[in-house]
Amino acid sequence: MSPLARPALAMPDPAPLAAPADFVARLAAIDVRLDAAVLEKLGDYLARLLAMNEQMNLTAIVDPLQAWEKHVLDALTLLPLLAPIPAGASLVDVGSGGGVPGIPLALARPDLKVTLIEATQKKAAFLSAVIKTLGLSQVTVCAARAEVLGRGELRGAFDVVTARAVGKLVALVPIVAPLAKPGGLMLLVKGQHADDELKAAARVLGAERAVHEKTVATPTGRIVVLRRVEQRPSGLAKRPRRRRTRP
Repeated sequence: MSPLARPALAMPDPAPLAAPADFVARLAAIDVRLDAAVLEKLGDYLARLLAMNEQMNLTAIVDPLQAWEKHVLDALTLLPLLAPIPAGASLVDVGSGGGVPGIPLALARPDLKVTLIEATQKKAAFLSAVIKTLGLSQVTVCAARAEVLGRGELRGAFDVVTARAVGKLVALVPIVAPLAKPGGLMLLVKGQHADDELKAAARVLGAERAVHEKTVATPTGRIVVLRRVEQRPSGLAKRPRRRRTRP
């Protein structure tokens, strides 16, 4: 994996953000239950994210209450879909930015091996600093482009691939699918236009051996669930090339 070219950052040390009063109830509504220690770690992460955001552009969200909603709750809507994933499985978050959804998922599922892919060096440096501060020894950061890694050292390496706010499905699927093992899941956090994006990406899904299993509505958006299969779905095989005949 590509090493960081930037020096280590001085991590801010603000007080952890307290979860909103109704946050535990909102998690229960999506069948997610976390103990107090994990919630405190999530508040610690959010506080450091917002503090570092004053020095570099990590997130457009600066209000703490919105950060709990748009970052933590949004990330944790993936947890029920990860329930069947066993301990020791590998998860990669593509285009992690400030660490969402990868870091909240790593805090909630410390039994998973998590890789955060972020090509922007300063953001990758923040991710490396914050996972060290939070003691997330099972998390690694890769400062490189996901499409390059998917064609090389990380091709077919992961049980689960996640991505949020990276791009439309027609462009995103060719980036994330090569990272998934055969049978691996792709959990792509989208907005209200997920169905339109799926229609536009139909041929790309076939070419990348990605089958749409379902789309899950959440309190903060929609999750497109894809699975990588061994072979292209029927009817989407490559057309044989025509041989040119000399006159």
